[in-house]
Amino acid sequence: MFFFCIANTGAVPPIVSIGGVNSGIGSYIVATIAGSGIKGFFDGSKEKAQFNWPTDVAMDGKGNIYVADFSNNLIRRINNSGEVVTFVGSGHGAFADGKGKDAHLKGPDNIAIDDDGNIYVADADNFRIRKVTSDGFITTIAGNGIRGYRDGEWKTAMFAYPTGVAVDKDGNVYVADRGSHTIRKIVNGRHVITIAGNGYPAYADGKGLKTHFREPISVAVDQSGIVYVADSGNNAIRKITPHGDVSTLAGGSRPGYRDGKGREARFSWPTGIAVDDVGNIYVCDSQNNRIRRITPEGVVSTVAGSGVPGFADGSGYQAQFWFPTGIEVDRRGNIYVADSGNNRIRKIIQGGILQARR
Repeated sequence: MFFFCIANTGAVPPIVSIGGVNSGIGSYIVATIAGSGIKGFFDGSKEKAQFNWPTDVAMDGKGNIYVADFSNNLIRRINNSGEVVTFVGSGHGAFADGKGKDAHLKGPDNIAIDDDGNIYVADADNFRIRKVTSDGFITTIAGNGIRGYRDGEWKTAMFAYPTGVAVDKDGNVYVADRGSHTIRKIVNGRHVITIAGNGYPAYADGKGLKTHFREPISVAVDQSGIVYVADSGNNAIRKITPHGDVSTLAGGSRPGYRDGKGREARFSWPTGIAVDDVGNIYVCDSQNNRIRRITPEGVVSTVAGSGVPGFADGSGYQAQFWFPTGIEVDRRGNIYVADSGNNRIRKIIQGGILQARR
């Protein structure tokens, strides 16, 4: 996204109700798990590693964290001891399938991991969707590399600027095509269709191609097949059912900052989005420099971030982020954030003291 862009019990974090509105979530602790804060490229220990505008994070079944290192044109990996290594990509902004450092990426934006450990990459500046196997071999699964908008077979399909990617339990891949203001779906790994939006930037709920989005940047999908969209240009979080019905879960007005329910809440350029096992949605509210949470009923509260751009670890509301754009939540409720402006990967836990190992 070059434009700027809980020691855990497994329980769902409690929501604090003030004046009848859910406006806070327990107490959270924010810590840095990788990145020195220096913009650059360096593999190594969590304190010395360098990133260059990281835009997303994803976790595999073994607890490894993968990072879309956008401006370094790389996918990096953070192991359980906090060591950062390059997983795939040469670092040159180009296009080539292949293994490990022999492959080329150009502006890898969002990533997602399936149950088999395959990584899906929205390779934005190559206008392609890529797949990386667990042993580091990368192939193209959709997009011919020409900027445009066309559904069809994977070799001939065109994307206008794909920034978001998610994969469901059946292996279908969903794409937020920011440049065409649409949400696309890759079915059976071979055929691209549009499931929502029609190419015209606007705002409208409804059904399938009769709806409008404005620069949707990220997508997430839950176990029932509902797709959630960070509709950045509309400052809204949208919801698409498996039948193609599009509705607004939260936000959808002029930019601002407000906790509350549904359309009462406000966001300012929401980007990264993730959904947990019980249907809570977590959002990087980028221009507000905060991490937000939305319940399945559409109640929005702030998890972490003072709203002041900067860098500070510590308790949730005192911590500082600088244009966070990527987010992941694990099954224990830990939240991982690609803090783009700080060139760091952060972890948010509920209460307690963060384990020093990562």
